[in-house]
Amino acid sequence: RRPTDIYPRFKAQGADVMGGRLIPLGDDRYKVTGTFLQIETDEGVSGIGPAGTGATAFYIDTQFKPLLIGQDPMAIELLWDQMYRNAIHGRKGDNMMAISSIDIALWDLKGKFLGQPVYKLLGGPVQDKIPAYASALGSSIEPEKAKERVKEFIRQGYTATKWFFREGPTDGPEGVRKNIELMKALREAAGEDMKIMIDCWSSWDVPYTLKMADLLAEYRPFWFEEPVLADLPQSYARLRATCPVTIAGAEHEYTRWGCKMLMDMGAMDVYQV
Repeated sequence: RRPTDIYPRFKAQGADVMGGRLIPLGDDRYKVTGTFLQIETDEGVSGIGPAGTGATAFYIDTQFKPLLIGQDPMAIELLWDQMYRNAIHGRKGDNMMAISSIDIALWDLKGKFLGQPVYKLLGGPVQDKIPAYASALGSSIEPEKAKERVKEFIRQGYTATKWFFREGPTDGPEGVRKNIELMKALREAAGEDMKIMIDCWSSWDVPYTLKMADLLAEYRPFWFEEPVLADLPQSYARLRATCPVTIAGAEHEYTRWGCKMLMDMGAMDVYQV
């Protein structure tokens, strides 16, 4: 469920997210496009970073490129601060994503220049492995097809999966029923041990989230991700204090200062930064 789905004309468009279509069940090859940034130096070393959307690429090319040409690519902190101060009217969203894209490319460049993997430059490893989950973004949420997708994830060795629920507060009792049916199907396919996370796409509200926590309790959702709009930290704090399901978020908070504010408020259990 996308945030715009509270409006019928957007809800009617469907939930296709991968190139305007759902990924057919069983497909292991499908077209995905992306935009990347490459920073080149006069010494022949280059760095690559993800440029995300066309809007992000626009900001890179028009706002930040002039600040970077001729500068020392090793001075990553200095360049970040100069870009951030230049983006006085763009503290969130595509502007900050553009800065992040450049930052990633600069770290990639620095790692190549020094002959070291970036994780070592950032302090080195702190553990040998980390858990991974299978995102079902783009998969059908029709219960029987969702079951097959979960079984496919299990065959691939995943122990956790995240699903994107389409129904919310404006969809009435029918929407509630569909959410319950989907969660029930996921749990039946996943078994007792697999973790099932729900991404709410910032389209629920506090009462609805608490209601779904109660109605889905027997199927043990592992977390609710971004149940409300990112601009409502007080709502997140209220949910964390009252909701029995783990609350995840902060994907749409773009700076360390914003994340610290959320942490100081105790707004979430899991910070996706």
